[in-house]
Amino acid sequence: MPACFPTSPRFWWLSLLGLAVMLRLGVMVARPGQLTTDRDLYLGIANELREGHGYSTPGTAVPTPTAFRSPLYPLLLVGTGGSSTGIAVLHLLLALLMVMATGRAVKKLSGGTDQCPPLLAGGIVALDPLLLLYSGQPMTETLCSCLSAVLLWRMVASEETPRSAMVEGLIWGLCLLARPTYAVGLGMSVLGRVCVSRGCIESDSGPTESPGRPRLRFGLVAGGPRLRFGLVVVMTALAVVSPWAIRNWMVFGKPIVTTTHGGYTLWLANNPVYYAEVVEGGDAAWGGESLHRWQNETNTEMDRLGIHGEVDRDQWQATRAKQFIRDNPWRFVRACLHRAVTFWSIFPGRSAETGVPVPMLWIIAVGYAAVWVGGVVALGRLWLQGRVASVWPILSLILGFFVVHLVYWTDVRMRAPIMPAMAVLVAVGLQSTRKLPREGEAPAEPRATPDIH
Repeated sequence: MPACFPTSPRFWWLSLLGLAVMLRLGVMVARPGQLTTDRDLYLGIANELREGHGYSTPGTAVPTPTAFRSPLYPLLLVGTGGSSTGIAVLHLLLALLMVMATGRAVKKLSGGTDQCPPLLAGGIVALDPLLLLYSGQPMTETLCSCLSAVLLWRMVASEETPRSAMVEGLIWGLCLLARPTYAVGLGMSVLGRVCVSRGCIESDSGPTESPGRPRLRFGLVAGGPRLRFGLVVVMTALAVVSPWAIRNWMVFGKPIVTTTHGGYTLWLANNPVYYAEVVEGGDAAWGGESLHRWQNETNTEMDRLGIHGEVDRDQWQATRAKQFIRDNPWRFVRACLHRAVTFWSIFPGRSAETGVPVPMLWIIAVGYAAVWVGGVVALGRLWLQGRVASVWPILSLILGFFVVHLVYWTDVRMRAPIMPAMAVLVAVGLQSTRKLPREGEAPAEPRATPDIH
């Protein structure tokens, strides 16, 4: 048993899971009204489904089909009955699964019996302030962070067989039905699996205990099998998403695989007011009267031009945003840098917005700074050991979200789904005594020690 455990690992895992539940219950009890505050209309859509109106915009006199929000979370909310108790139970179960799957991913990657790295990763996501905050709200952060953790566990644990590819593709499909942002991560993950194998990053001195300067070689590695695996993953993911696309084709006349929300979020992040007040004006966030005025002006202009319907309005806003980017390339670059800083901000928001006291915000900032520094150090160590390709599934998920939110609307909560990936990267990369297995090398067989349950 590792020396860092005065008692059994089972005790520490049960304690961590209990702490994760208690902290989230504390958030829910402290702000009970938040559980049924429908900021993003997920509860409203779920209510329309329960009443037999289909996937419709809430609050309309005649049921109006919508594709503005991704369907998976509203479908899960249907089973909660829309009650605060039902939502709380759903979110607590998702949080428990997230913590366990994050630990499992680290355990699989490390290939050893030391429970400290899995516990570290599980602890990061169990205590993450943003995940705690949004566990008490009917929004997709809790669902997506859970799906990310399960996806990571599957990607690092899967053998390259057709069955494994189908299971991985199934999880990717569920991720896409929860948040379309996962599409970029899916592309990066599959491309990396096909073009860069775990044996593609080696040191100049060869696979020794003291590697030299790492070098990265690209190419179709074991071409056929890896290519087939990637194709099965993508095709399975598309099969999972296809009912949503077919429904949208029948309703809107177009096979929309994502949502009718993308044009709005692109225009929201690339318009003259946002650039002037936030990017160039130095405002920490865009909201309040200014944001509402911009939204009203945008809707008024579309009404004046006779642009109606979700699809047409989405396309119009996307076109306006792209034109603004073309006309202002250097301002767009500056805005991307601003969004990059926002995405990785160590402050979850201002005290007036979050209700968190200023001293607590500084404690949270120190915690996030430690995780970011740990991630950078971990990545550097993995590079020096020639192991970057082994953690490519983790990096693809992180980079996928980051790349999307360089261009689209961004605030700190947009990174919530990648926190399990950050936790796994830190825990695996900071291991001091055990290395990741190379391509074709079996992980160390664990001894008979109590496991995560």
